[in-house]
Amino acid sequence: MKRGIMCFMFIMFAFVFSASLSNAVRAQEGEMKGNEGMKKMESVEGKVYCIEEDDQGNLMMKSDVAMCKGSLIEIGKDGKAYAIKGTAEEASMIMKQPGETKTVAGTLEGNTRGWVLASASAIQPQPAEETTVTGTIVCLLPNYQSLDFKQVVASGPCNELEPHLHVLKTSSGQVYALEGSEESIHKIESMSQRQDVKLQGQIQGEQGAWVLFVK
Repeated sequence: MKRGIMCFMFIMFAFVFSASLSNAVRAQEGEMKGNEGMKKMESVEGKVYCIEEDDQGNLMMKSDVAMCKGSLIEIGKDGKAYAIKGTAEEASMIMKQPGETKTVAGTLEGNTRGWVLASASAIQPQPAEETTVTGTIVCLLPNYQSLDFKQVVASGPCNELEPHLHVLKTSSGQVYALEGSEESIHKIESMSQRQDVKLQGQIQGEQGAWVLFVK
């Protein structure tokens, strides 16, 4: 009888220990996966520009970013160029910073074909339906010495140029910074057509920080 009870208790102990060990392993695996999924936070100092349409319908880039209606971009002192994605309120806070150079904090997204600084609210944007946007693709070629950009509507593929940002200007005057996987941006760079281009993706951000996430 005692031997039976002891065997039963041993089996129960082994079962509880095995279950506890299994739960610990699963928790550790979950933590490792969570850490892998974490995105890097950045605080970048540089010059911020507003890309929007002027009164004549031309695309302009201005350093006076107050009341920006298009997209905000930054050329950092770290030798990288960024599109800025967030809410209108967050964009407004950036615009209110005094001086020529500004500090933009956000989660680093994108890739070497186009970096993006996303605010906390833009890391997990609200679900948006895919839409097709038609417009002109404009290359923003960075100059890291003078901390500014040169706007170019390429006559053909631009994938041979150094990595740079792109914006899409629609016929209605809306401007979107382009974001996507390295593969999707490379496809855009390889396109010969640059005007009346149809891009499919999700519109993210808000006024002053519009982004088209292309598929």
